[in-house]
Amino acid sequence: MKIAVMTDSTSYIPQHVLEKNNIRVVPLSITLENGENYKENISIFADEFYDILEKSATIPTTSQPAIGEMINAYEAYKNEGYTDVITVHLSSGISGAYQTALQAADMVEGINVHPVDSKIACLPEGALVIRALDLIAQGLDVQEILADLIEMRDHTGAFLVVDDLKNLHKSGRITGAQAWIGNLLKMKPVLTFEDGLIVPYEKVRTKKKALKLIEQKAIELADQFEAATVMVIGGDNKEESHHVYEDLLERFPEKNIIFSEFGPVISSHLGLGGFGIGVTNRDIRLPEADEEVE
Repeated sequence: MKIAVMTDSTSYIPQHVLEKNNIRVVPLSITLENGENYKENISIFADEFYDILEKSATIPTTSQPAIGEMINAYEAYKNEGYTDVITVHLSSGISGAYQTALQAADMVEGINVHPVDSKIACLPEGALVIRALDLIAQGLDVQEILADLIEMRDHTGAFLVVDDLKNLHKSGRITGAQAWIGNLLKMKPVLTFEDGLIVPYEKVRTKKKALKLIEQKAIELADQFEAATVMVIGGDNKEESHHVYEDLLERFPEKNIIFSEFGPVISSHLGLGGFGIGVTNRDIRLPEADEEVE
């Protein structure tokens, strides 16, 4: 048995980790108001996308990975001698990527494909990929790895702060927020994931209070687990996100706290000013550029 791991572009795993571990990434795409289409982290990256988003009069649209790219990735692994591939994807509650992975799996022969619905996004999604690599290195078989990933997924959460709900509402990526739309004057929405869907959590008067709230909730969640990883996920306001990260490192030196950033696809839904903190019940370490995943 030889097991590969792949994912889509919204897992936002560092490039050096992808390259060292032969992790293929199928990209989601973004279409801008002028009709130009870009593949995430291939032909458009976060910093340039923030500039575009700030000047755009309309909300960019996103699309799931092409089924042909999924099939090509599976076939490539098969040709490299892999017997199985575990492929982790953005929540099926906000994207069709997982369903596309399932469809593509039925269209290849000679390799066993195991799609996993992360029911979340960004580095909390990517953490499942890193965990899978760790378990492969430990010699676990596919079914043992999948069982571990599902248990981990079911104990993974995230809290989000956005400046407003405009992008999420128009893109259809938020559930149960109708009562909030139109009465958020000078309020900051705090959101969370429930069963793979982005849902309202609480309304807070200021951005500062919203950030403090999600810090508190993330630490409370992490405290429930024997082992935990807290994932700070920054957006266009880099000073703000690094301040939160450094604050958490200083206040909770005993915890495993790592940093990541949103990419273009998720930023298009959150809009400018987005920020998040994810938590999972596994000790996830992101190797430096000169380290291997153990």
